[in-house]
Amino acid sequence: MKDCAVSGKDLNSPASRQRALVASVNECMHTLKIGRAKLYELINAGELESYREGCSRKILWRSVETYIERRLQDEARRRNRGT
Repeated sequence: MKDCAVSGKDLNSPASRQRALVASVNECMHTLKIGRAKLYELINAGELESYREGCSRKILWRSVETYIERRLQDEARRRNRGT
């Protein structure tokens, strides 16, 4: 396993994630605080955009951000209906 500190880059920092176009399954699971089954459920439902690269699945960060925005909007609408 490579030590990111050796190269001077922290690959898990928010700044690095913002520049990246894609994320691994593990990165998305960690970011969204969900399990693998839920992540694949979101992919299969079309909530997250992804593609296969060899044996790996890559998820577009923009689709993760869009998913979060949709969830926030849904939550705001739900809260507004309750008042």
